[in-house]
Amino acid sequence: MKLFDGHCDTAYELWTRGEGLERNSCHIDLQKAAGLEAYAQVFAFCSNAGRPGGGTERLLTEPLALLCREVEKNRSRIGFAANGAEALRLTEQGRTAALLSVEGCEVIGCDPGRLEWLREQGFCMLTLTWNADNALAGWHGSALGLTPRGRDFVREAQRLGLRIDVSHLSEAAFWQLMDCTQAPILASHSNCRALCDYTRNLTDDQLRALAQTGGTVGLNLYPPFLGGRADFDTLRAHLEHMLTLCGEDHVALGGDLDGCDELARGFTDVSSWASFYAYLQAAGYPADLLDRIFFRNLLQLLQ
Repeated sequence: MKLFDGHCDTAYELWTRGEGLERNSCHIDLQKAAGLEAYAQVFAFCSNAGRPGGGTERLLTEPLALLCREVEKNRSRIGFAANGAEALRLTEQGRTAALLSVEGCEVIGCDPGRLEWLREQGFCMLTLTWNADNALAGWHGSALGLTPRGRDFVREAQRLGLRIDVSHLSEAAFWQLMDCTQAPILASHSNCRALCDYTRNLTDDQLRALAQTGGTVGLNLYPPFLGGRADFDTLRAHLEHMLTLCGEDHVALGGDLDGCDELARGFTDVSSWASFYAYLQAAGYPADLLDRIFFRNLLQLLQ
């Protein structure tokens, strides 16, 4: 099974726990991923805006420095990729592809002048907000839309090839982004609000609009965003709703591993994606569709 997961918080957890990438107590390490045929993972660097100590640049620079050291230490098994083509080359070499994203732009001061630096570091996507309003936009629990500074920021980010991730964005800001986007957008780790009425999830209209830009929505494993029993059946229900509204080329995975204090039943860590793959296979999902959802759609979005 090939896996491309669009969101995890493992770098932050390694930094706070003082652990390494080869083997650790997190949801993701190289040993847990060893059974995957191919593996690409987006590592997010979160602003923690709204929490004590949140929003400071060290929440980006220090976990990033640690991840860089760990990738270098394990370079025979993992490497950095700045886009889908580089990720594919690494996985074809039998190595894990590590891609980078910002989750809440307070870590760069919401400064469009810092976006070129992000690209130089190999970042490929960003969310404008995390769980608080900032100078760019409102968060998912807010009525604030996209600010004038936010519009300028989006234009510059897209000019540089950074994908805009709407997973933590307010609904007002989402629709204002739809009016000005010049490139596909994604929701790296969001589910369906029609099935679980939570502000972090997307409405049917949002899902359709996102797919129309050419973007993807990534299935999240966090039970409060799933509702019901939060098991494989629940995940499948969200997946099928996404497929119905977005189409087979616009649905992906974004497990939010190491960003959740609990996971859907049947999941313990990154290796559990293989069990969910087998469950969907047994339910009649064809191999080509599974390859799109689990690997190819995100790969193509980030080309």
